[in-house]
Amino acid sequence: MTDPSLSASEDTPRRSRLRRKEALINSLACVLGCLALVVMIATIFRVATSKLWESTQVNPAYIDAVYEDSEKHGWSGKMVEAPSLLTGDSGSAPNAAPREPTKPDPAPEQRAMPSSQPMTAGTTNPDVNGIRDIDSKRSEIEAVIRGFFEAASIDMKLAFSRDSARVRPLMENYYRSHPMTRPRWKNLGWVMTVDEPGYRFGYAQALFDDADPATVVIEETTDGKYRVDWEHSVSYGEIEWSEFLKVRPAEPTLMRVIASKPHVAPNSGAPKDHEILEIKHPAGEGTVYAYFDRNDPKFQPLIQQLQSGNWKDVPLTLRLCYPGTASPAGTAMSARIANIEGKNWVILKGTRS
Repeated sequence: MTDPSLSASEDTPRRSRLRRKEALINSLACVLGCLALVVMIATIFRVATSKLWESTQVNPAYIDAVYEDSEKHGWSGKMVEAPSLLTGDSGSAPNAAPREPTKPDPAPEQRAMPSSQPMTAGTTNPDVNGIRDIDSKRSEIEAVIRGFFEAASIDMKLAFSRDSARVRPLMENYYRSHPMTRPRWKNLGWVMTVDEPGYRFGYAQALFDDADPATVVIEETTDGKYRVDWEHSVSYGEIEWSEFLKVRPAEPTLMRVIASKPHVAPNSGAPKDHEILEIKHPAGEGTVYAYFDRNDPKFQPLIQQLQSGNWKDVPLTLRLCYPGTASPAGTAMSARIANIEGKNWVILKGTRS
């Protein structure tokens, strides 16, 4: 029979070995867990530092692009630039509802005429360019513009008008069918000189108590007087725009219009290699598509004005007509540009056809 005390003594070393083995396994598991945690933390740290490093690096391509863009749009070096005749408003005679006189419209954006623009034919003094020190001449300019708008007769208005001898018959024709409005004068708004070699031109804003502001073109004469361009102020045309669309004259007719290059050239029956323009009138509805020969030297001034105005809403003084092969009446298509006169809506010396 086995001694119980002997069996108990043999079990004790076995249990001790099992406990040590279990403790060793637990220790290994703990070590492996710690190693895995360390590896995971190290991986996260490495990824984070890598991303931070990449974010601080400079992209050379981006820097080059920025410098190229700044060169294209850099400062011209001019503190003040005068507008050309292409940048003005129509300056039509005021006839709208009253506007708050203490809040005049801001002066239009000032842009210089491109240096490629040649001097207009008929200029007498190439050293002249705009009205010098125009702000110091405000009182004289205001007196003339006020007299122009307060004139009660053609003779009185001619006394303040540019090129009065040539304009007289035009005025007489115009005021047979248009009232001579006399808005209540308030004061002179902004003034600015116009960049037009050979001429002393400027823009001025007239403010009224009972009408919208009006923008006019003024010219300084050689004897220091000032005159308003009447044709520009009323966007004068030899016939009304509605009549032009209805009658479709075969003879070239002078019209002051707004021209743009159409997005899609219409099927207007224009000859090959001719340029098509979309023609509108500032005070009337209806569109005309008119063409001209871009290779004809006489239309180079027209192309230059269109280019200066980016071929969009460019004010022009044109002679328009309908050739014998025009499309049927009522379509207002296939008009022909017979000639261009002046610049913008201003007739310059030596620029009449």
